[in-house]
This record gives sequence, structure tokens and C-alpha cells, in this order.
Amino acid sequence: MGFGKATLLVKCCINMLDRKMHSTLSADHQTNLLAVSQQFNYIFGYSEDHFLPHHATSLSMKLCQKLFIECFSVLRTLPDLLQEEEGLGAHTGVVVLSTSVAIRYFWCHRSIRPCGDKVAHQCPRCYAIRTLTFSLGGPSGVYVARCRCGWNKEHDVRIPGAVYPDSGTGWARHLLYGTEEDFQRARSAPRDTYDAAI
Repeated sequence: MGFGKATLLVKCCINMLDRKMHSTLSADHQTNLLAVSQQFNYIFGYSEDHFLPHHATSLSMKLCQKLFIECFSVLRTLPDLLQEEEGLGAHTGVVVLSTSVAIRYFWCHRSIRPCGDKVAHQCPRCYAIRTLTFSLGGPSGVYVARCRCGWNKEHDVRIPGAVYPDSGTGWARHLLYGTEEDFQRARSAPRDTYDAAI
């Protein structure tokens, strides 16, 4: 019964992401999260509509090892584990919900997924495939797509508050609700509070 509620909440969060609602969650959603938090400290979800669960097998096994055997914090260990999971990032983002913060991690790659944006690799002018190059310049979340035929276009896919990787390749982080202070406080909590709902 509790698992069904958690699944429903994750689907609700993922549907909001799909509609590109990058603002904080409403009071109703926070109330739902508080009700679920009595049964779960953290809830994980994946942001891709057509997600194939076998893509997350490696991450799930590593996460279970770190959480249940080595007793690490979810918020402390997940970013490190994601660095090993670029294959997963090419297919989906990861969403973590708790009572104080909700975080969406999404994968960025300079030549495949600039600023985390899923782009078609076909030029809209000459229709050539894999001729586009991307250059990151200016503020985080802005890139320019160019083709050998001369076509170019600037894309602004900024997500307010998102933290992008410095090199342009890696996992970015976006707080869905909560503050950076809440995130840092939960991430740096003492080991004896890891099992508590922070």
C-alpha cells in the first residue's frame, strides 16, 4: 500500500518535469510528500517517459550497497555513483525526493546532450545526420548548434537554479523544492542521522 503511494508521487513529479514546470512544487504536492514521508525517507524516480528499467540495474545495485551495507547518506553518495553511470544518463534523469529537498539529476554532454537538452542530430536545413556541432558559451544553459552547411542557432535551455558541470560533460543538478542550504545541511549531516528523515 505504501509502495503504491510512493509510485504515484514519483509519477506525479515526473509528469511535472515532462511539462517543464521548473518552479517549486505547490503546497498540495508538499502535503502529499509529507504523508508519504512517514513511510519512506527517500523516493527515487526516473524522468524518461519510455524508461527501460534494466538501464538502472547497475545504479540500483551500487546504491543498495552504499546505503544498506556501508550506511552512507543518499544525498552524499548518489552524485559520486552517477559519475559512473553515463550510460544511464544518456537514457534518463534521476529524481530523488525527501521531506526537505527534491533533486533532479540530468546528464549533460558537450557533443551529444548540450546543457542536458535532448537534441536531434540532424540539420534542419540540409537534413544531414550527425553534422551538428555544439558550442557552450555565455551563461550556463545556453549553447549554439552549427552545421557544415552554414546553419546555426542559439538555444537557451536555462533552468533557474540548476548547477551545470563545469566542463559541459557530467551530471547537472536541479532543486525542485527546498533550498541549497537544505540540500547542503542534509548532505553534510552526521552519520548517525542518515536513517532519519532530514
